[in-house]
Amino acid sequence: MRAPIAHDAGGPRAGGFRTAVLGALLVLVPLPLTVASAEPYTVQAGDTLWDVAERLRPDERTSIQEMVRLLFEHNPHAFTGDERTLQVGAVLSSPDTPAGQAGAPGTANTTPPRDPQPTDPASADSIAADAPNGETRREFVFGDKPDEDTEAEIETGTSAWDLRVDEAMVELGVLGTSERPVDYVQHGRGVVSARRDLSEAWHLRLGARVDVQAQQGGDYPRTTRTRADYGENFLRYRGDRTRITVGTQRILWGRVDEIPPTDRLSTKDLTRFGLDPYGERRRANPAIRAEFFEGPWHADLVFLPIFRPAELPDRDSLWHPVDRNRGRLLGLPQDPAMAPLIEQAALDDDVSGTGGAGVRLGRSGRGTDFAVTVQRARHSQPYYRFDADTRQAIVTGQPAGDPTLEAVHPRTWVVGGDTAFATGAWTWRAEATWLSDVPVTRADDLRQTTVDGVDWVIGAEGFPGDGDFRITTQLAGQHLLNAGDMLDARESYFLTGELESPFAGHNWRARMRYSVGLNRRDIYLNPELAWIAREPMEFYIGVHWLDGAEGTAGGFYRDNRMLVTGWRGQF
Repeated sequence: MRAPIAHDAGGPRAGGFRTAVLGALLVLVPLPLTVASAEPYTVQAGDTLWDVAERLRPDERTSIQEMVRLLFEHNPHAFTGDERTLQVGAVLSSPDTPAGQAGAPGTANTTPPRDPQPTDPASADSIAADAPNGETRREFVFGDKPDEDTEAEIETGTSAWDLRVDEAMVELGVLGTSERPVDYVQHGRGVVSARRDLSEAWHLRLGARVDVQAQQGGDYPRTTRTRADYGENFLRYRGDRTRITVGTQRILWGRVDEIPPTDRLSTKDLTRFGLDPYGERRRANPAIRAEFFEGPWHADLVFLPIFRPAELPDRDSLWHPVDRNRGRLLGLPQDPAMAPLIEQAALDDDVSGTGGAGVRLGRSGRGTDFAVTVQRARHSQPYYRFDADTRQAIVTGQPAGDPTLEAVHPRTWVVGGDTAFATGAWTWRAEATWLSDVPVTRADDLRQTTVDGVDWVIGAEGFPGDGDFRITTQLAGQHLLNAGDMLDARESYFLTGELESPFAGHNWRARMRYSVGLNRRDIYLNPELAWIAREPMEFYIGVHWLDGAEGTAGGFYRDNRMLVTGWRGQF
């Protein structure tokens, strides 16, 4: 199954709490909650460009949309692509400061973005940072006033450990359809990290996560699963024009949201299928990564020595792609004759070998950004087929002794590219790729084979009305080439996107994520209302509504519609 079901536009998230809490102890005058635009700002984990623009705009007469544009144009060193690739640890200069005026639009920094510096939110002090033009500019670093050891760390480029809770959430869901598989679901997640600069050139990061999922009531078995996993754990070297990273990493290539066609080296997180935003549906991979910077050019080379398949939910979860409680397979039409075999089938997953490799060459700067990529990758999401004995029994009408479903991850060549450019209040993005080996199932004998495929997406993001209301919309197409008589859909078209607007003095946020099939009924809607006044925490209530024709994701998960309420935070 290759169809999308949910969307994340990379919009505002709660973050940056450290930057607006404490007073400047040196002058004994409290800082306002909005940092003055005359001071450079160091990007913190969880920040988005929208968050920073809202914080740095000088007054209410300057729209957040305009600040987003100005910050992006005046700080090219802080991005590796478009405005969604804001780098943690980068120092942003506002356009109306002397440092900001010196960094005129179109100037490119050949030094790769630095990793975040550790902070302690106990008190505030300011230290000098060297500006690219040789001047001295000031940035706020939160922590105790440096003692002799801390000053020595600054001089040698080393630092203490920076411990963070990158993500924490708890959610309760109540299913509402008459044919619901379960009555209640609960989900909790925690992601923590520890970071340290070992020297001016070497950086160490450690990370871990834990997920708890449970379901009760209904026809499906009651389950509770707690699973620990590694996060990003790597050692990184930073040179003047290079960055080498070895360890477990999240490799997110592509420029569009939700379904970037060139994102083929990452490991998908399918534990809740498409309920989480796109960035949260990726797990870390063991990888060796080398990046090279030269002016506006950026070359990115990745090798995955170990293949890590998609992370799947519990076998009896209502989100598993093989529904053995009702005898269905995600992506294929329901067949009453095969239902008993699917209910009894054992699962066999081939996860041996390497994960592949790829190279991406991109150019960023004023005007049009673009990148091209070539990859030899394995499909992260499993494609299920009956083993030879089971398939032969089905075709001949004989009983299958021990039915087995094999999960395959074919290797495929990926050749594609992406581009982005701005016109007025809108940012336009496009991405397309050709795939050499897309798995499909033949209709005559149920044999699994592969065919060529083409995926593409075009989209736009902007702020209509020169206000805080943000809209993202994307048109996507997926095509199988010379597929013949297959059970799989030969082509699919989707309209995906997100509508978002803060209101009531930015204490509340209304958001709608959506995915709508255009040539087949396949619908996902996720309206959400969140109270965001206690940044970086938020409390929310929302709905996950799914529907679709037989063989679509919306049809497969139609009975999983639910009302959810929960809490999210970063610390």
